[in-house]
Amino acid sequence: MKILGLNRCIYTAYRNESKINFIKRFEKEKLRLETALKNYDTSVEHHIPIAARKNLGIISKATASRYRRKLIDLSNYIPLPKRGAKSWPGPRWDKKLVEVVLSLRREHPTYGKKKITILLARDHQTKASESTVGRILKYLMDRRLIHRHPTLVKVKRPRQFNGYAKPWKFKPYEEMEMGERVQLDHMVVNSHGKTFRHFQFWERRSRVILPYVFSVATAHSAREALLQFVKEAPFPIKSIQVDGGSEFMGEFEAECQKLRIPLIVLPPKRPTYNGGVERGNRTFREEFYNYHNFYSYSLGEIREELAKATYEYNYYRPHQSLDGLTPMDYIAKHKQSRVSDIVN
Repeated sequence: MKILGLNRCIYTAYRNESKINFIKRFEKEKLRLETALKNYDTSVEHHIPIAARKNLGIISKATASRYRRKLIDLSNYIPLPKRGAKSWPGPRWDKKLVEVVLSLRREHPTYGKKKITILLARDHQTKASESTVGRILKYLMDRRLIHRHPTLVKVKRPRQFNGYAKPWKFKPYEEMEMGERVQLDHMVVNSHGKTFRHFQFWERRSRVILPYVFSVATAHSAREALLQFVKEAPFPIKSIQVDGGSEFMGEFEAECQKLRIPLIVLPPKRPTYNGGVERGNRTFREEFYNYHNFYSYSLGEIREELAKATYEYNYYRPHQSLDGLTPMDYIAKHKQSRVSDIVN
């Protein structure tokens, strides 16, 4: 048996369901408008200032007038105009311009929109904006008529751990001892036309920070910072955690191997794994570099003042995360508790 259509009751039910959904949408919109108008009328009645109304999310006087007109239409079940995006009229460039841009790009595959815009005005007496040329180039790339030049494509290669450094692996903070996975990072400091490189060590449990400043950020500078840190650290260094920057390779990695300090390298684009030292960088940028006025802004003067700021940070500045203790007070308390545990 061949069925040419569905039962009549199915079509009737579909029409009724459409009507019900249509009424539901109207009632929902009507309730939204009535609620907004009720809040507006209440604010006017209580003489709430206009500035305070904005903070409370109350509509303006003009919007209230528009909502009242909409309510009249909704009461009569008149459909409201659609607020969706209008249809895109299409590109405003002609085919001739596209052909000229295509020929220029194929002749000069490394040129971008800025250079092609200049060539259009100079050699072809064609006026086009830089953004228009950029849209044409994207239009041509989407249709595979042009391609990005191979020399401009950056190939990101993952780091090969063939040396002493090891890749980062998750370990709960509770299982880490003092001096384990000391975070190391560097930041660029610009002040009065001079640029400095600020290397900083941060210990997780005690919040101890030991910073060192250099003129350049190289593996040699990182090695010098490591040697000073080994001399000044008030705790045994069990491992160091760094990002994948080139300053933490070469001489720095060799020195870690020489000192037998495990070196852990973070995965790419994971600055949150070094969040402690990143926060410490902000502290020294705000409380030291942006706060102090140096006489000569020389490297020697900044190192001298940085040593004073480091002493204040570790010996005087209370920390909320340490219940008001200083980092050195926490270390002293930690050593005392370990001694008592051994005695008992």
